[in-house]
Amino acid sequence: METAFQPLTDEQWLHLEPFFPNPPKRSRGKPHAAWRAVLNSILLVLLTKVKWSAIPVTPDYAAKSVSHRWFAIWDKSGFLHEILAKVNGLIQEAKVSFPPRRKRFPKSKLPAAPVAVSA
Repeated sequence: METAFQPLTDEQWLHLEPFFPNPPKRSRGKPHAAWRAVLNSILLVLLTKVKWSAIPVTPDYAAKSVSHRWFAIWDKSGFLHEILAKVNGLIQEAKVSFPPRRKRFPKSKLPAAPVAVSA
């Protein structure tokens, strides 16, 4: 499935990285997911409105379960609001640019197709 969203560039990430703490070292289990990959996944879902299961399986994105877990944690704590405000601030200051959101219509509000009138 092709989407208009592109992962964060190095320049965009440089502005956002200071907000994220260093992940704690784990003695066992899977290593901590990269914050950049988690944020890419969350932004993909929020900006394109795809389902969590549609997150691509690439190094640029975190797994859907990890992404959704951090989304819930950050949303509950208010951190997600801070990050999205920072992203909006960067866009307003024109320091970075993000691709435009896709415009989607609910099925009930789609523009009506023209009806051919036969004479």
